[in-house]
Order: sequence, then C-alpha cells, then structure tokens
Amino acid sequence: MKEFKNYMEQVKYSVDQMVAFNNYPSVNPDYLDNNLQAGTLQALEDGNVYQWYAVELMLNESEETERLGIFWDEDLEIYIMPVTHFGTNWIGVEPVDERERTY
Repeated sequence: MKEFKNYMEQVKYSVDQMVAFNNYPSVNPDYLDNNLQAGTLQALEDGNVYQWYAVELMLNESEETERLGIFWDEDLEIYIMPVTHFGTNWIGVEPVDERERTY
C-alpha cells in the first residue's frame, strides 16, 4: 500500500480531474444503494460528508481509490468522491482510509 504525506497528495495520485458536485445527494437520492466503503457509509449516516466531487480517475479503480472512498454511481455513470473533513486545507489533512475508518 502506497504511503502519502497528506490528503492532497493522496487525491492527486488517483484523481485526474474533479468538479465540485455538492448537490449530488439531491441529484441521486438513492446514492446509499451504491457500493460504498464502510467509512464512507458511516460518515454519511453520521452526517460527516461535507463535500462531494465528480471525479475522473487516473487509472482504473484500485486500492487507492477505495481508500479515498471513491465509488461508481450506477445511475449517473460517474465516479463520486465524498470528502469527510471540513475547514482544513487538504495539504494539512492526514491521508484517509475509508475502508475501515470509524467516526
């Protein structure tokens, strides 16, 4: 598993392009039906997803995209990246692993 210094470095490793998509939950109210990582699901249930991005991946899905909580939205046919921290520049945030994270 690759090690990263911060969240920004982790995102840049897997994501080629991204667009803020903060109205995603209202565009697809069935988003919980997607294949979400355990930490992402927990963050959603606890109200701890603060931003949403539509993203294009550098490569195919991998362990690194899973760690970020990136998932494929079947209905919209795009990758979605939820962000579970708020108010800190991404360079100042520790790398995440949404596969096992608990809040």
